Amino acid sequence: MVRETGYYDTLGVNVDATYFEIRKAYYLKATQVQPDKNPGDPKAAEEFRALGEAFQVLSDPTTRARFGKHGKLCISQDYWIHTDTTYCIMFGSERFEDYIGQFAMNTFYSLLEMEEETLDLEVRKEKAIEKMGAFRKEREEKLIKFMKDRIQPFVDGRKDEFVKWVDSEARTLSTFACGEYMLHSIGHVYWAKARQELGKKRAFGGLDGWVENKGPRAYEMRPQIGSAKEAERVVLQQDMMEPEDFEDRFRTRIIQDLEAPTFGIRWDAAMLDLVITLSNVSHAILNEPTVPEDVLKLRAEALEMFGMIFQGATAPFLREGSLRNEDEVEYPDSDMDI
Repeated sequence: MVRETGYYDTLGVNVDATYFEIRKAYYLKATQVQPDKNPGDPKAAEEFRALGEAFQVLSDPTTRARFGKHGKLCISQDYWIHTDTTYCIMFGSERFEDYIGQFAMNTFYSLLEMEEETLDLEVRKEKAIEKMGAFRKEREEKLIKFMKDRIQPFVDGRKDEFVKWVDSEARTLSTFACGEYMLHSIGHVYWAKARQELGKKRAFGGLDGWVENKGPRAYEMRPQIGSAKEAERVVLQQDMMEPEDFEDRFRTRIIQDLEAPTFGIRWDAAMLDLVITLSNVSHAILNEPTVPEDVLKLRAEALEMFGMIFQGATAPFLREGSLRNEDEVEYPDSDMDI
């Protein structure tokens, strides 16, 4: 018995629905009314917000139990995460698919659903994880080709053309839901890996330069900044861990999301997925065995520039919604570790 069924009704699921069913229902409904697909439609925006709120509560066992026992009024307003961020963390963004592909967790759940329901869940999980490897490899191969094509003008010496295009692309993408978070996270991985390949130190990062979470957009910006910070933290962790351990942590998070789902687990899985995938793409581009060393160096410089522009943290690439402003931070050494 539950005190009220409002959130279940919003998602169109039964009160005894599994997390798998709740997740699927949210994805199918939210994707139809996602703001980028329905610009200027207040009805779609309100439905998207309501779906995100329902999913946040019902996808976490603790808040779901609290809602079932006491109703909606028992859920603290401090709990809510902006619905754009909830959706992007879970499913990525169609506008950024060329840059990140489809999140591995989405692939996992799709594969899990395709497995015979008569099989034991543990067997279905193992089969889905095993098959997911081939999809992840295909995803990375597409991203490698895409990024090699995008940085080729820089390699060919058309650097001004390259910079103008990347800046224009970033400014366009920044207008979409979670655009700044996606831009900063993608940019930071490529920037960090390129600088590592070039033998440079980290020029900025850490606690400095983040914009303040104040004003009418604070509710929207706070989770984007938090997610961007998390992506930077995961990049640092990757440098301190063995690749196998990092991969094991990612697979563990996917299984945990199915068995004991929380937003924190989904968040960590999304960050690990993005960092691992783009790091592998960077490595392939910057270490292609048949490419001359001088060309590989140009590729690294191109990726560094690409990442810097996407992050939008320094002039002249600062954007109205940039999450970080390094121009306001004074460093004694521009190439120092932070």
